[in-house]
Amino acid sequence: MSDPNISLQGALQGLDGSKLALWREAMAHLRHLSDDVWAGLKLFLILNGFVLSLIGALAWIGPANTTNALLLAALAVLGGFLTLAARYILKRHRIYYLQMLAKKSLLEAEFGFYQKKFSDSETDLAFPWRLTPEVVAEIKQSFDAWVQKSVRARGTIARVQFCIYETLICLYCLIFLFAAIYVLR
Repeated sequence: MSDPNISLQGALQGLDGSKLALWREAMAHLRHLSDDVWAGLKLFLILNGFVLSLIGALAWIGPANTTNALLLAALAVLGGFLTLAARYILKRHRIYYLQMLAKKSLLEAEFGFYQKKFSDSETDLAFPWRLTPEVVAEIKQSFDAWVQKSVRARGTIARVQFCIYETLICLYCLIFLFAAIYVLR
């Protein structure tokens, strides 16, 4: 029986080159998708900040009249659509990220990275964006169900990002409602 405590070099030597290349590609995709999520969040928060600044300036400086209320409503609709688009893009990126994370983790399980440990350590060979062996078993049972369940999973930064976008949508709805009430009275 082989020793589960091995060196990293020893673990990688026994791997099929094509599978290892696929695993490297999965790692590169995970990095890229993670960067895309943050870039999208920054872009859409800057755009939302600009729209909210315009709304704030219009509400603060402009006299209360029907024209300003209509402009507020138009800006709220623009901000709402912008935020809905941002939320949609976040969801798509999150799904792609989770699919790639699951595939990477399944490859690592197939390579035995969860069973093998570094020499003189209890640390296994699974790499960054590591899932627990229990989660990998869940993915093996139902890949798509795990992805759907994990899109807004508790304790993830993605959940916070979704909450930011949903708060902005509520804020835009309130601004639109305020403007509509002013115009209709």
